[in-house]
Amino acid sequence: MKRNPNELTDREFDVIIVGGGIYGATIAWDAVLRGFSVALIEKDDFGGNTSSNSLKIVHGGLRYLQQLDIKRVRESVRERRIMLTIAPHLVQPLSCLMPTYGHFIKGPEVMFCGMLLNDILSADRNIGVDPLRKIPNCRIIS
Repeated sequence: MKRNPNELTDREFDVIIVGGGIYGATIAWDAVLRGFSVALIEKDDFGGNTSSNSLKIVHGGLRYLQQLDIKRVRESVRERRIMLTIAPHLVQPLSCLMPTYGHFIKGPEVMFCGMLLNDILSADRNIGVDPLRKIPNCRIIS
């Protein structure tokens, strides 16, 4: 990456992206991979605010499983794996704990089935991922 503001007026670019946070940087990276010449413009330091509107979470699609949106589950798993592969220093796996209540839809039996389905749908989640960043299978604590 070159930081030369004068070059912005001296040549043409296929794509100009304003904002060098996570979204702008990702769009710029994708455009360069597709062969476009790109100017990424940021008023401060690149990545300094990391797209302040972002929740800064790269999740694996578990929330889409609730609506049985399998396509989006798989897309989330794939995108998380890509981030863990190309930018492992920017992604830190984070465990989470979800309480269950009684039985039926919010009970541990349904949660177990959901976690099992999630593990099956995301079986390829660790391919090419650094061993220290691998995402473990879900588990139920009773």
